[in-house]
Amino acid sequence: MTPRQSTAATAGSPPEGRDFQPADVLNARIMGDERSMYALFDYLREHDPVARVEHPDYRPFWSLSRYDDIKRIGSENDRFLSAPRTILIPTAFEEALLERFGTRNGLETLIHMDRPKHLKMRKVTREWFLPRSIESLRAEVQALSREFVDKMREMGPECDFVRDIALLFPLRIILSILGLPREAESTMLKLTQEMFGSQDPSLQRADSQTAGLDVLNDFGAYFSEVIEDRKKNPRDDLATVLANAEVDGEPMNVLDQASYFIITASAGHDTTSAAIGGGMKALLEHPDQLDLWRKQPELDIQAAKEIIRWVSPVRHMVRTATEDLELRGRQIRAGDNIALWYPAANRDPEVFEHPNRLDLRRDPKTQLAFGYGSHMCLGQHLAALEVSCFFRELLPRLKEMQFTAEPEWIHAIFVGGLKSMPVRYALD
Repeated sequence: MTPRQSTAATAGSPPEGRDFQPADVLNARIMGDERSMYALFDYLREHDPVARVEHPDYRPFWSLSRYDDIKRIGSENDRFLSAPRTILIPTAFEEALLERFGTRNGLETLIHMDRPKHLKMRKVTREWFLPRSIESLRAEVQALSREFVDKMREMGPECDFVRDIALLFPLRIILSILGLPREAESTMLKLTQEMFGSQDPSLQRADSQTAGLDVLNDFGAYFSEVIEDRKKNPRDDLATVLANAEVDGEPMNVLDQASYFIITASAGHDTTSAAIGGGMKALLEHPDQLDLWRKQPELDIQAAKEIIRWVSPVRHMVRTATEDLELRGRQIRAGDNIALWYPAANRDPEVFEHPNRLDLRRDPKTQLAFGYGSHMCLGQHLAALEVSCFFRELLPRLKEMQFTAEPEWIHAIFVGGLKSMPVRYALD
C-alpha cells in the first residue's frame, strides 16, 4: 500500500522565514498545528530553552522546551507544585474560577493536587488502572476495536477518520468502565470538546469567560445525578467506586467527586482519541512503519507508545517553584510558574535519535507523553492498550487509505490533536 502524502509538510520541518517569540506558546493557532508547533519548539530549544513569557492576558511564567529540564522539574513534585496553577489559562478566567470554586484551577482534579491529598485521591481508583486490571479489559477492548473497524468498512469507501472513529472508540471504552450508557456519548463528547477546545472557534461554546464555567457546571450537574444513582443503586463499575469513595475514613466531598468524574470521563478518552487520530496520520506519512506494524503485530504496546510520543496530546502542565533555583543561567524564584512542554521534550534531538521520524521500534520508556514523577498519568496502561488493540485490528484489514482533504487541528495550547481527517480507504 502506498498512501498519498498529505499536502502539509512533514511534521517538524519549520515554516520558511518564521521568527518565533516565547509568547507564541500561548498562540492557539501556532500550537494547534503540528508543523508550526514543532517548529516553535525547535526554535525555543536552540535559542531560549528557559524562556520568560509575559503576555497581557496571562500571568508571567517560565517556558521549558528541553527534555532534561522538563523531566527534572516533573520528577521533583515536592519542590515544584501543581498548585496553585496547573495549566495556562487567561488571568480573567482564573479570577472567575477563584470566585466560583475558591481556587484558580476551578474544580480540583488529580492533576491539580499535591501531596498528601494527591496520593490519597489517586489511591481511590489505583486498583482499577493497574496493569493487571487493565489487562482484564483486553477482550472488551478487542471486541470494540472490531466493532469500530467493522463500522469503517460499512461506512466505506470514505469517512472522517477522526470524527467517525477516533473520537468515539476510546469514549465508548471509558464510559463502559464508568458504567455509563451509550446514550451519554454525545453529551460527554460535546462537553469534553467544549472544555479542551475552548480556544477553537468551531468547538468552543462561546468566546467568553463565562462559557468555560457553564461547561464545568453542566459536567457537574450530569455527574451529580450519576453519584446519587450509584449511592442508591451500586453496581460493579467505576462510577460506583467514585460515588461511594472514602478519604481518611470520611465520604469524599461533593466537589472532589465531581472533579474526579470529570477528569476520568474527559481525559480518559480525549487524549487517546488524539493519539489514534494523529497516529493514523503518522502511519500514512510513514508507510514503512505501517507495513512494519502489520507484519510484526507483536510490536503492540511498544508501537502504541511511540504513537503516543509522536502525538503528545497533553501539550503542557505548569508547576510552581517552592524555592529559588538557577536553570541554564536563568534565575527562577520561589513562587514562579514553570510550563513543561511535553511535545518539545518528546522531540528533543539530544535524547531521541531522529526525533521527527516515527520509529515503532523506539524504546518506549524514554518518552514523557504521560508526564513523569508522582503525577504520571493514571490511565497510561489503558491508553496504550486501546491504541495497540485498535491498530492491531485495523492494519491487517486495511488495503489502502489516502487523505481526501487536508487534516484539521484543534486550536489549543493544553490538550490538542486532530479534529478532522477525511480519508478514502478499502478494508477487508
